[in-house]
Amino acid sequence: MSTGKRISKKKLFVIDELALVLGFFTALIVRYTRIFHTWTTFYDGLYVSLLVFLVLVQAIIFMGYDARRASIMSMDKIQNAFSVIKGRIFLFIAMIIYLYVIQQATNSSRFVIPAIVLMDAIYECIFRMLFKRHYINKYGNNADVALELRAPFPDENGVKELLAGGKYTRALIHAEGADDAETNRVAAILEKEGIHPYVSLDSLGYAVRSGIVSDINDYASIPVAVRGEHCDLFGIHYAVARTEEAVLHVIRHIHELSGEYICFSNVHTSVMGKENQDYRRVLNGAAFTFPDGNPIAQFQQKMGHELSERVAGPDFMEHMFRNTADGQLSHFFYGASQETLDALKVNLEKKYPGIVIKGMYSPPFRPLSEEEDKADIEMINAAGADIVWIGLGAPKQEKWMQAHKGLIHGVMMGVGAGFDFHAGTIKRAPKWIQNFGLEWLYRLFQDPGRLVKRYVVTNGKYMYYMFWEKFR
Repeated sequence: MSTGKRISKKKLFVIDELALVLGFFTALIVRYTRIFHTWTTFYDGLYVSLLVFLVLVQAIIFMGYDARRASIMSMDKIQNAFSVIKGRIFLFIAMIIYLYVIQQATNSSRFVIPAIVLMDAIYECIFRMLFKRHYINKYGNNADVALELRAPFPDENGVKELLAGGKYTRALIHAEGADDAETNRVAAILEKEGIHPYVSLDSLGYAVRSGIVSDINDYASIPVAVRGEHCDLFGIHYAVARTEEAVLHVIRHIHELSGEYICFSNVHTSVMGKENQDYRRVLNGAAFTFPDGNPIAQFQQKMGHELSERVAGPDFMEHMFRNTADGQLSHFFYGASQETLDALKVNLEKKYPGIVIKGMYSPPFRPLSEEEDKADIEMINAAGADIVWIGLGAPKQEKWMQAHKGLIHGVMMGVGAGFDFHAGTIKRAPKWIQNFGLEWLYRLFQDPGRLVKRYVVTNGKYMYYMFWEKFR
């Protein structure tokens, strides 16, 4: 399939400006019947100057925000709409400031001002959708669909059945577990069928994912360890990493990390660490504390750590499960309800055949006696798992891991609701919501009674503390 031409940002800019002008006049026409008389008699050119100002601001927003976003071709309708809405929020704020600066806020219509923004957003979404459709019809869709093949590979007839329907334009061959002859055989079949074959990279027994490949002295390479530096926020020492390199580091150092613990700290727990010195010591006592929250990862990037990203507990689990499905490492799950653990076991064994689960245990939802705690330690250690996942919820799980540091044989990882996400008992936010940093809002709608105080109060505190952190 043709990848077509690179989408023209100049044309997109013209479309956005056209949407603004049409939205502007639509709002005025809806509000006023004798529009030209109104301009000249009552407002003395106010809306004319406002239109000129908005056109200039729109250009600034496009160059500073829209032009730096992902291409509209790579976004679906919802992502495009959210991108437009964010830009229109900037436009609305600029409009309000402008009217107050020129002391015309009371002379402008309370209907027209928000209506301009609303109509602009509607027109822009429609125009972008039509432009995208026209682009695809003329040049083809840039988004190729790839068929993934894993060993043991199917025979020629099996490959043909998978390709039936013409859905795929290329194929990704996962070579791990297959010799070169088998990889070449399936690649030849794909070539014969007119499908462009690719072979995934494998290093140190690790399937390399996109995002961590770097160009070092003209060689494609991947980081095999978490960087030594950390980025401090509220006195918490956050590790600087990407999810893939964090997983690879743990796999490579699994024996050295035995008895240690790893935390995934989000906005909620970062605020707790800010306000509670003892809990901050718990987070800083971990082998690694990864930023499980977009705001924290964005802070790291603003501090100069450009290659850092959010390392969410559920994402870390998924990568770890996939890369240990060959049985090289084993797992134990401690926490959550028995119902969740049962569903988790079924899902993991179905999705990751070959994964080794040494045990699962749901402790009582109450403080344990000394004898009960000792029995749990002996049970976990007797299982002999390399990784012990802790799903007790924050801050309980972090405190539990610190209290058992050096007592548990295996590296402990506190992942909270990660048990429920992978068990399917709680649905995780779609990827596009995660990309917008709104996963907390998605979870809030799922369980408002429990989470409203956490998110509303905590997020407010986080913004307040960050405001003063900038001055500090």
